This record gives sequence, C-alpha cells and structure tokens, in this order.
Amino acid sequence: MGFPITKAIVKSGTQKTLVPEGKLPHCRRCPRMRHQFKKLRISHPDYWNAPVPASGQEDSPLLIVGLAPGMHGANRTGVPFTGDASGDLIFKALDALDIVQSVRITNAVKCLPVQNSPNGNEINNCQPFLRQELSVHLKRPAATLFILGGVAHRAVLKALDLKLKDYPFSHGQVNLLPGSVTMISSYHCSRYNTQTGRLTEPMFMRVIRQAASTAGLLASSNTQTKT
Repeated sequence: MGFPITKAIVKSGTQKTLVPEGKLPHCRRCPRMRHQFKKLRISHPDYWNAPVPASGQEDSPLLIVGLAPGMHGANRTGVPFTGDASGDLIFKALDALDIVQSVRITNAVKCLPVQNSPNGNEINNCQPFLRQELSVHLKRPAATLFILGGVAHRAVLKALDLKLKDYPFSHGQVNLLPGSVTMISSYHCSRYNTQTGRLTEPMFMRVIRQAASTAGLLASSNTQTKT
C-alpha cells in the first residue's frame, strides 16, 4: 500500500529505475550517502537509490513529515513510506480515514541514512529542501503539519527558525506555530516502535485523525473510520 509509481523511466549509467511523479532533487552533498548509493546501485540495481522527493496531493492542507527513506521502502520505490512496515501503518490509517489521495508526504532527510541514522550534517544538508517544501505548504488555507518522530520534529522547527523549548515534542503534542499553522507530532510509526509497544495502532489512529480533522479533510458528519 502507498502512493502510485508512474511508468516513467530514469536512466543512471546502465541503471533503469521506475520513478514517482515529481522532480527529483539531484543532490550529492553527503559523502556517506554518495558512497552508500554507489554500492547499492551494484547490489540492488532495481532500487531507486537516490534522494526521494515528496509525493501526494500537491495542494493538500496536510503535510506529513517523516524522518528518512527506509532501505526496502522508499529507497526501493522512490516514494515516501511506500513499501515497508512504517508505510503499512500510515497508509492503513489514511485509508481508514479515506484520505490517501488527499495528503502530501515527505521526509526531513531525503536519502537513505547509513545504518538508519543520519548524522547532524546530513540532516542540515537537507534543510534547504525541507524549508522549500514548508514555505509552499504553509501558504495553504488550514495548513497542518503531522510530524513523525523527534528528529523530524526538530528538523521542521529548525527549517522554520523556531526553538524546541517553545514547541516541545511528545506523542500527541499539538503546537500552534506562527501564522496559525498547527503542528501535531507523533512517535514515528517505525517497526521498532510498534513492536515494542511504544506506539500502538489506536494511539497512532487518534493523532492522525486529529491532524486530518484540523486540516479540514474529514467531513463533520463522517468522523468514523472505514470498516
């Protein structure tokens, strides 16, 4: 489950890869990631293995921001949260609310992190891309941010020149940002968090429903999830 992938083909050397809709940022700022991609293009030539752009409804009032692509999810498909366990939970929730086609999803870090852990420089290198996405999104009526995890929460605040002490992170935390923008944060829907019980499906469903409602995506007469 996830966003659709187009039939367009991008060639990189001898590699041919299905690509998602949208323009891919051709960034080579992070040495560790460049080295990793070089190896992955040999071991996994059918994977995306490049920065992953945002996907979904471009004019959506709800922007979901995760941490980074997963190895066998977005790094394989080229589409955020598409193809792995984290994506299974988020798209299950979006489908239950009947808003899969009404949201936009991106990541604070656009490339697959080495050992699933981007360092500070790599997070900072992605700030211009995140800042550009946010600047467009925050102009929308009822602009709402749904943030997955503390790292993404801090990255968004930094991109907006805001301080963590003023807009703290916790699961279900609602922060009103300048310009009447609502930011709702959640524990990340990673396999680790769900398997350890830190984040349960009902916990996640409650906060993503609140974010969708705040963005005006849920009709007042249709607050129940699909069965």
